[in-house]
Amino acid sequence: MRILCVGAHPDDVETGAGGFITKMKKDCENKLMVVVFSNCEEQKGNEGIAEEFNKSMQTFGIDNFRLLDFPNTRLPEHAAEIRTELEKIRDGFSPSMVVTHNMNSTHQDHKTLAEACIRVFRDSSILMYEELKSTPKFVPNMFISLAPEEIENKVKALECYKSQFRRYYFNMDYVRSLAHVRGKPIRKDFAEAFEVYQYVW
Repeated sequence: MRILCVGAHPDDVETGAGGFITKMKKDCENKLMVVVFSNCEEQKGNEGIAEEFNKSMQTFGIDNFRLLDFPNTRLPEHAAEIRTELEKIRDGFSPSMVVTHNMNSTHQDHKTLAEACIRVFRDSSILMYEELKSTPKFVPNMFISLAPEEIENKVKALECYKSQFRRYYFNMDYVRSLAHVRGKPIRKDFAEAFEVYQYVW
């Protein structure tokens, strides 16, 4: 399996799928790629976030990652260019599974990435991850159980983002609590939840 994780901003992929990445990294040593489309450095308070993203990827042990420089909050204006970038990645990496933002996200950048992935990766499975503050209509239909050390590795990766600690939703107790909540329906201590847009067997 070749897995592509797509995010609009640094910390998006880790927030939505950090446990999944930790679990799958064991089995997909050189077949897991992370691509983020805006480095967000231009926003006040985000100085240094690109380096924090690099440290986060090191926490996961991922070498195959890219951080692009599309303008934060303005990805809808660059939808065609984003699709072109994703087409290049599709043709070069050939993912069998794409993990990305939720189609119902209230954030315009997230929604743009989800729509682009649906258009570009028509022959790949597509999972859409939960977002801490912008998926109020999230209805999970896939749960991935996480061992305690896997959720703690997700927390460790998120803790690389010192610049984001000022945000009310960037709270590791919240991250752990949500993992507990998502684990209970499947009788596990921890889990991450996803919406399956399509599954290709």
